[in-house]
Amino acid sequence: MFRTDLASVLAAPARATATPLGLAAGVSVLRIGLTLAQPWPIALAVDTVTSGAAPAGLGDADPRLVVAGCGLALIVVSLGAGLLDMAGERLAQGAAERSGALLRQRMFEHCLALSLRWHDGQPTGELVSRLTTDVGRVLDALVALCSSALADVLLLAGSLLLLVLLDPGLALVGLTVVPVLAVLSVRQRRRVRAAHQRARSESGRLTATATDLLRNVRAVQAFGRADHASAAFRRRNDAVAGVEIGAIGVESRWIPLSEAVLAVGTGLVLVAGGWQVLAGGLSVGTLLVATAYLRQLYGPVRSLTRLSGVLAKASASASRIAAVLDADVAVTDRPGAIPAAPIRRVQLRDVGFAYEPGHAVLTAFDLDLAAGELVCLIGPSGAGKSTVLNLLLRLYDPDAGQVLIDGHDARHLQQRSLRERIAFVPQDPWLLDGTVAQNIAFGSRTATRAGVIDAGRLAHVDEFIGRLPLGWDTPLGEGGVRLSGGQRRRIALARAAVSGASLLLLDEPTAALDPASADAVLAAVVASRRGRTALIVTHDERVARIADRVVDIRDPHSALVPTRDEHPTLTLERR
Repeated sequence: MFRTDLASVLAAPARATATPLGLAAGVSVLRIGLTLAQPWPIALAVDTVTSGAAPAGLGDADPRLVVAGCGLALIVVSLGAGLLDMAGERLAQGAAERSGALLRQRMFEHCLALSLRWHDGQPTGELVSRLTTDVGRVLDALVALCSSALADVLLLAGSLLLLVLLDPGLALVGLTVVPVLAVLSVRQRRRVRAAHQRARSESGRLTATATDLLRNVRAVQAFGRADHASAAFRRRNDAVAGVEIGAIGVESRWIPLSEAVLAVGTGLVLVAGGWQVLAGGLSVGTLLVATAYLRQLYGPVRSLTRLSGVLAKASASASRIAAVLDADVAVTDRPGAIPAAPIRRVQLRDVGFAYEPGHAVLTAFDLDLAAGELVCLIGPSGAGKSTVLNLLLRLYDPDAGQVLIDGHDARHLQQRSLRERIAFVPQDPWLLDGTVAQNIAFGSRTATRAGVIDAGRLAHVDEFIGRLPLGWDTPLGEGGVRLSGGQRRRIALARAAVSGASLLLLDEPTAALDPASADAVLAAVVASRRGRTALIVTHDERVARIADRVVDIRDPHSALVPTRDEHPTLTLERR
């Protein structure tokens, strides 16, 4: 599971950053070469000091100059290794951050492409946790693999080779503990991965709970339920702390165990090497080099065993990331899909749809919108009115029947071009945490400042814009909290107006508004829908005054013809 998840998650971003990763690997090779050379100046100096003369091969050189040269060589080698270590770390960290940015972008774009059926079952906070914390855990693994794993493997191989060449017997003694350490490491990695899988799941639930409660903080305060919200957060928070502490316990128990095993190996080599020095079969300098290489041998072993913990954490996070990237519940373009032309006529023929199997929302539903017509769709809550809008937007595809756009099945039209031909005003206008102008401009890729202001005037935004501190450039706060409900809807209508789309869809445009605000919104609707085909979902019979035709979703084959006097009534006529 680890190899599959982590490798597949990192494959694409790692390919995109292959050059800096390769440079980091090359620098690691050079650094290991210098690291392996570090013990020799010390050994040469010790042998020179203990013998009182320059070693063989250096002739009659002054021993003091030899020792001084060894000190200088040690400084140069150590400084070079440090500089290479710094360069390799920067290259690896930079490549990992770029890989992380690519991975987050890939995940985010994939989430945007997934259908609402998938999003309906995914808490937003949980997705944010995967985009941030889980990607961060995977980046930690990538940095570890690039900056330390390769270096550790090279240092392990080099130290082992030189130790064998220096004294095969000591090498064999030192390696006796490695198989024991390897077996324990594999068992430990499995335990750490399982512990952190539980921890990441609980952390995702905590993020989802916090996001939900903070997003609805006004309702929490209005109902005086801060204690309830605090208790809900505390339960999740305590659960996260509990599993995280448990995971730390699993990891920490490994540290003394691994150190004890390595200490046994070091002690065995020290005893065996010391006996050889006492017997005259080994010089003190050679023993120092052997113990130095043994430390360099054990250092990578120790580091790699600890790396297994990092990889176990990353594996737990990678499986959560892979669950998102592998999701294929998406509304996709069919092969050969064509761009959508400006929309004139819309038809739903024998449409059936259910959010959950066995619980149909629409059954054999028909609807026909003629070019330039404004139709109101009425009916009780839960009857499927908003679902009709979602099907026209292709946020979902019907389970049965067809949605026809000027005679073309909507599934044969490119999603992006189709949605560009539709302006949608939801019941709860979604506003950016930006300015008034930015929110209106969001409705069109080519919106200009002048076009934004014209659309705002068309939707009667200009009636209140002068009361805002910075006019069109006034920040609205998250969700437009600084505006009233009617003002938010008028900005949403301006966003629809600036789009130039030929089909206008509105979901309950006057819901929860006072009569004056509702009238202002209806006036904005009339102004912004000129020359467009429009469908309005509503419970408000006042909206009938602006409609050409009213359709009851319970009996779509009948037409309710609105009267336009001060107190409208709806009369039923057969079409």
